[in-house]
Amino acid sequence: MVMDSTSPGYMITEKYFSKSQIAKIFRVCRSTIYDWEIAGCPVIPPERPGYPARLVFEDVLNWRLATLDAVGVSEEGLALEARLARERMVQFDV
Repeated sequence: MVMDSTSPGYMITEKYFSKSQIAKIFRVCRSTIYDWEIAGCPVIPPERPGYPARLVFEDVLNWRLATLDAVGVSEEGLALEARLARERMVQFDV
């Protein structure tokens, strides 16, 4: 039996990251992540006041690649950015 996203037993688990972790993965300052958020980077708001916002790596990566593509980064540059970010993300994968 092939399961797809409409199958009842199929479950996608997304790993959430903090802004600090995303900053380390993309090798930028944490304040840059706040700037990205203002610029439209997808962030999951806190569930309650006092709790941190969360980010999904794939959503941030896709947004980042689209942003870099829009300013004219080459396909090779985009591929390198994606590869390096994925390699650094593994250290946070539990």
